[in-house]
Order: sequence, then C-alpha cells, then structure tokens
Amino acid sequence: MEKSKKVKIDKLLCVLIVLCPILDMLSFIFRNTFQTKISPSTFLRPIISIIAIMYIVIKDKNRWKIIGVGAIYGIYALIHIIIFGRIRTGCSYGSILHEAQYLMNYSFMILNLFLFMYVFKTENIKHMQKSLFIALTIYIVSIYIAILTGTSSYTYTVEQMGAKGWFESGNSLSAILVLSMFILLPQIKTQESIKTKTAYITVIALVGIFLMTQIGTRVGLFGFILTIGLYIFLEIIFSLIKNKKLNKKVIFSGIAIIAVMAIVILILGSNTFTRRKHMKEESQNSYDENQNDVAHLTGDVLDICKAIRENTLEEGYLSEAEKKTFLELYDIANKYNLKSNDQRLHQIIYNVLLVKNQHDWGLILFGNGYLNNFRELVLEMELMSFLLNFGLLGFVFYIVPFLSILIYAFIQIIKNIKKLDVESIMLFLGTGFAYTLSLLSGYVFFNSSSMIIVIILHVCLIKYIGRIKVQVE
Repeated sequence: MEKSKKVKIDKLLCVLIVLCPILDMLSFIFRNTFQTKISPSTFLRPIISIIAIMYIVIKDKNRWKIIGVGAIYGIYALIHIIIFGRIRTGCSYGSILHEAQYLMNYSFMILNLFLFMYVFKTENIKHMQKSLFIALTIYIVSIYIAILTGTSSYTYTVEQMGAKGWFESGNSLSAILVLSMFILLPQIKTQESIKTKTAYITVIALVGIFLMTQIGTRVGLFGFILTIGLYIFLEIIFSLIKNKKLNKKVIFSGIAIIAVMAIVILILGSNTFTRRKHMKEESQNSYDENQNDVAHLTGDVLDICKAIRENTLEEGYLSEAEKKTFLELYDIANKYNLKSNDQRLHQIIYNVLLVKNQHDWGLILFGNGYLNNFRELVLEMELMSFLLNFGLLGFVFYIVPFLSILIYAFIQIIKNIKKLDVESIMLFLGTGFAYTLSLLSGYVFFNSSSMIIVIILHVCLIKYIGRIKVQVE
C-alpha cells in the first residue's frame, strides 16, 4: 500500500483515539438519562475501524489472507454462540445477544490491533501518542466539570461512594487513566516547548489527584502511585548509568513528587480507603443461618445452596454440574473462611470447579459461555475468563496475539538490555500491568476505550523495541 494512503488511515485512527472519551460520555448519558441499553456510540465506535479495514482489504495484495483469518474468527464465534444457547439455564445472567456482544467487542479488539500494527510505523507513532494526550485531557477535564457541577456519577452506586464523572465503569476508567500514564510520563521530557511540557505536567497532576482521592478504586489509587514510583525509580537508575553518579536534581524531584502525593491524600482523603473500610464492616455483618456463624458467601448464593440441598429449585434453573459446583463452592468457602464480599475469589473457584464438573471437551475448546453463570459468579477476571468461558480457542484467538508481542519484546529487551531507555521500559511495564489489571480487576480488554489504550501500549512497545534492535544491528 502506498505510504500516502497509510498516512490517511493513520489520521483516521488518531481520530478514533480522540473520540474515545466523547463516545464513552455519550454512551453513559444515553444509558442513564434515556434508560436505553443502546446508544449512538454502539454504532459510531466501529465505523472508523470498519472503513479502515475495508480499504486495506480492497488495496492490499494479502486481502484473501485477511479475509480467511476473519472467517476463522467468525466460525469460532458462531460455534461458541451455539454452545451457549445449548447449555443456557434459568440462572444465566445474559442472553445470546449479550454473549454475542462480548464476542463482537473482542473481535473488534483484534481488528484494531491489526489496524494499529499495520498502519503505525516508528516515524508516525508520535501522532498516536499526541492523540492519546488529547483524549486524556478530555477525560480529566470532563471529570472535574462533572464533580464541580455536582453531576458526577458514583463509582459505587449502592454505597454512594467515589466519583467517576460521566463514565459508566469506575474500574475501566481507572485502567484507562493509569495505563495512559505509562505512555505519557516519558513523553514529558521529549516535548520541545515549555508550554507543552507544562500542559503534560498539569494534566498528569490532575489525573493523579483524581485517582488518589476521588474515584475510590484500588486500581486508581495504587495504580497511579505505582506508575509514578516506577517512573521516578527508572529515571534515577538510568541517570546513574548514564552519568556514572546520582543526579541530585532527579532524586530531589522524585522525593518532592512523593511528598506532594502523600500530602494530597492526607489533606483531601481517599475514597478508596473509605470504600475498603466499608467492605470490611459489611463482611463482618453477614450471617449464614445453616452454619449459625458469619457467612462466607453472599446471601443470594447461600439461598441457592440451600435450595439445592432442599431440592426446591425450579426445574431448569441449574444444570447438574452447576448444582454440584455451588455446593463445592460452599464447602470450600466455609473450610477456608473466605470473606463473603470477596466475589472475585468466589468467581475463580466456582468457574474452575464448573469446568471440571462439566467435563466436556467441546466446552473446554470453545468455552462454556461468559454469561451462562449466575450473576454474582460471572468471572470478571478477564484472562481467566478467556481461558474458562471462551475456551482454549478463545484464549488463543483473543489473547495470544497480544501475549506474543509481550513475549517477543521481553526477549529483545534481554538481548539488547544495554540499549534500553526509560521509555522502552515504561512501555514494557505498562503492557505487563495491563495483563495484571485484566487478571485482578477485569474489563480491561472488553471495554472499548481501555482496549484501545492496551493496543496503543502493545504497538508502541513493539515499535520502540524494533527501533532499538535496528540501532544495535
């Protein structure tokens, strides 16, 4: 494809990045103001990617390979949906349409990974990073406007804790902001004008204050602190390697930043700590009538376990494998004194046991359905969900393309360790952190906007590693 044509697609994808916060807000407003599950964002978001891939398919000489790969993904999705419908029970949290939405989002993710890898080269990658900064600015400015005008939504609606502006998910918003830091922090030094450097520092500072004090998620608070800490540490180490002595300016700047962060949390407080305290109190107040003791599962799960034992469940509400798994989860929770509100741990245990009890190779290969489980036991931890709910093939199709980039980058980092810089290491750590968030928190790869940040991290990483490899050769 001609270089000029690639540049046009490059600009098109940059527009997609900038539109992410706007489409997120539009989706939130429609869902919460008009009480609809579908918003204009649902249709607007994929348009740019579809236009780009259609152009590539028409112009590229490898069009049939691209179409063939797309067909393979389509066949997998169709078989997964058929299986989902076959084993769906009365307790299933979602319908076939809802399950199909997850498959579409993850397929959209792979499509965008291909597009970004195909279009962005080392010479135009700065355009992508500048677009991300514009998007981050829109995110944080809109959030502060929402908070100051009293129109911000709660991160945790039931407890009315935390603030997340006009955005749907607090955890996904935290992931977007934190992962963006890994890309943008090293960019401060590369800005040519004082005005631009000041803009970067101001936006990052506003993001930090929000994440540490307002949003209320652990991802936000500890993720931002970790990112800043890693960046300061790397700057000190690389300064020491380059100058053969400690750079006092870097050290004092690092100490000052950490001190300011501590002061901000002490003065403004943190909704994260308030939320954790509340959860601890709630777990101690739960009660299990069957054990005549503190409960180790939620009340709804306990009710289902009781109904299974008393054989009072309506027919078709649970399969035999699910009934067995509920009772096994109950026994494990009591044996190891699990916290009743530690739902992510409950989800892991339940889903692993369910795959074992189903003992079906068709389900192991194609997945037993993400939304086929009871609502509280839907597996939020994405990496585990890809493997258990979307099957071995789902894991290979949706996660292995990303993992292969991370593994390749790691190998090249080891080979060319003497040529590395702060930016390359931050990109590698940020990419690794995306997997950590996906495993511990979830909805990092699924959320349309955080998915774009994850893609940007992988693309930047592979391009920077490629640049270092060329320098060595």
